[in-house]
Amino acid sequence: MKHQGRIKQHLSDRKRLVVGAIADPSALSIKPTDCDVVELRLDSLGTGEKVHQFAKNCPLPVLITARGPEEGGQSSWSKEERAQAYRAFLPYAAIIDIELCDFEGLSSVIDDAKEIGIPVIGSLHDFEGTPEPASLDEKINTRADLHKFALMVQSSNDIKKHLEIFERLSGRALSVMGMGPLGAAARPLMAEAGSLLNYGFLGNNPTAPNQWPAGLLKATLAI
Repeated sequence: MKHQGRIKQHLSDRKRLVVGAIADPSALSIKPTDCDVVELRLDSLGTGEKVHQFAKNCPLPVLITARGPEEGGQSSWSKEERAQAYRAFLPYAAIIDIELCDFEGLSSVIDDAKEIGIPVIGSLHDFEGTPEPASLDEKINTRADLHKFALMVQSSNDIKKHLEIFERLSGRALSVMGMGPLGAAARPLMAEAGSLLNYGFLGNNPTAPNQWPAGLLKATLAI
């Protein structure tokens, strides 16, 4: 639960942050300085002692994610195994990420997080394309403190759709980003448009197609 007050304040103030995602176990040995928040992808890292120690001692707010395989997760964990992983790391979490499609199946984890004041990201990942912004209306879940949409960009029109999400869902805390080469190029544009959490990677392994290194993204957004 470290730093959760800081995260809540950032969300309230609509301050954009850079998330440094770790999916590479070797990155657990580095001192995170190139981001504002560190995401631990438990589905890639597992839940061993080294991961616990990193989460416990991390000087930055920690985002805990145990991604399901349907939306890009790297483990074959069942929902119950994912729930156990989340609960094991709640003491270290400033914020957690659960797919919107799993809000019902992992509702007990959301309950546990909410009970101790940890904000919850409701995420959606589409690795095929960018849906029409209107279709995202039905994905909104009032239990999510922030909605994250990571969508594959195939054309400049898809980038326009990304920007339309901010207009359509104005007033909600959003994290919007494109995947693929065009999507990666537009990530600073999404941050400028209002994306609050902007993801890069720490270590050697991106956690999404064409993801930026966190340090480069942070430096670019500071210009």
